[in-house]
Amino acid sequence: MRRKNIFFWLLTFIFLTTYNFGLNNGPLNSFFKINKIELNGIENAEIFTIKEKLEKFKGQNIVFIDQKKLINQIYNLDFVRDIKIKKIYPDKIIITIKEYKPLGIYLDDEAKYILLENDRALKSSNDKFSYLPFVYGKHANKNFSLFYSILEESNFQTDIVDNFKYHETNRWDILLKNGKLVKLPSERDRTIESLKKFLSIYQKEKFKKFKVFDFRVKNQLIIQ
Repeated sequence: MRRKNIFFWLLTFIFLTTYNFGLNNGPLNSFFKINKIELNGIENAEIFTIKEKLEKFKGQNIVFIDQKKLINQIYNLDFVRDIKIKKIYPDKIIITIKEYKPLGIYLDDEAKYILLENDRALKSSNDKFSYLPFVYGKHANKNFSLFYSILEESNFQTDIVDNFKYHETNRWDILLKNGKLVKLPSERDRTIESLKKFLSIYQKEKFKKFKVFDFRVKNQLIIQ
């Protein structure tokens, strides 16, 4: 196998050093044509659209392929965050796509948006994302990505959440699927502390009967 690889690269070197190529012209162009494009990392992006946009690159020379042009074809598609390209000589390209993570569903004037990382939002009626929690409140869409990072830092799992509600005082309420309501303060550090405190107590027997956990007043927990 090692001898075959050495022979292949020796042959490539001879081609590159023997011929003077113009743009995609000459013997190298006919030898290294792209026949396969492999896509990795796609969970939510529209794979059919991506394949359709990349089809035009098949048959082009793998050595001289314009990677920037290839990336620009799909970079602005929904969910696409980052693109990496790897050439597998003589005829294959592997494209790995990193996606923006879907975080919640935001409802605004009867329109539905999928909220993503980095404060991105996609208008969508796709039921595929019905598992996500709802997000309510004026300007909630512009603040949820930051709040989500606080949830992650606190190890607060969103699969137990029915909805999040944003208040213009820059604080959030969390309604769980079991009906429990968590009222959080506006300061980041206190919010993290409150979330961790809630997670440590809400399933304990003596707290199971309570529906409201109010952390808005500093150094106090009001339960109802």
